[in-house]
Amino acid sequence: MVRRSAIVLIILLAGCVARAQDPLVEALRFYQAGDLEQARSLIDEAVRTPAHTDNPEAWLLRGFVYKDMFKNATIPDTADRVRDEALNSLHSCLVLDKDSTYRENATQAYEYLTRSCFNDAAKALNEMREERAQMLFAKYKAAVLRADPLAAVKTREVEFTNALGTVYTKRFNQDRTELTWFDKAVAAYRQVLVMDPENYGANYNLATLFYNRGVYNIRNIRADDEIPTILQIQEASREFFQEALPYMLKAHDMNATRRETLLGLEGIYYSLQDQESSDKFRQLFEELPSQEER
Repeated sequence: MVRRSAIVLIILLAGCVARAQDPLVEALRFYQAGDLEQARSLIDEAVRTPAHTDNPEAWLLRGFVYKDMFKNATIPDTADRVRDEALNSLHSCLVLDKDSTYRENATQAYEYLTRSCFNDAAKALNEMREERAQMLFAKYKAAVLRADPLAAVKTREVEFTNALGTVYTKRFNQDRTELTWFDKAVAAYRQVLVMDPENYGANYNLATLFYNRGVYNIRNIRADDEIPTILQIQEASREFFQEALPYMLKAHDMNATRRETLLGLEGIYYSLQDQESSDKFRQLFEELPSQEER
């Protein structure tokens, strides 16, 4: 982050027009004094005037005014709006700054704001507010690619989508009759695997999701269920176990000493009535050194 004194010095050294009633000069004076509301009003006026519409230093100052307003905002909707204005203004500065006079400072501020979008998206996921999280991540991705269309965003997208799948899984676990959450979790993990087929978390989580769905169905067979109904439930559960198997095998292949995948494969093969394979993975699990032996 660039301190306020730095931005003030840069603009003054750049030769800001020092006429008494110039709204850019007045905006800078109020910004330096810490009066962000008055600075905002004046800088908004400045960028609408012919003298400053295409002036990169005016857009730089506007970006810093709105960035500081974002940092001070306590209401999420307000913070979102002023952050958007800050990002737009800083991007305008970068586009108009043909001599790269302000590039370093504008870029630092722009990157700070893009990171804040991602961090707020992660926070929203932790709070189980997935719709807000998706909105913020979309803003993060758009802001990064606007600055650099060739920027590598896949790592962040994989990280976010994996976490989104976990949120959907938690919601499904809270109510196993609400299959919308199951479908969304499956779609999220599969989206991760399209981007990163070797992603251990997505493979393991998808396998666990299918396996637990099958187990839940079997455990909910009632004593008064008729034979055809029981057979249908068992067959549907078997299909879930079969769907789980390749993902758990993939996770195991990626790390053959992970205890959770060995136990997962033991349970999947047992549910598929393949006792030999189930025993094999149980034995592999038991042969692993205990936590105390490591």
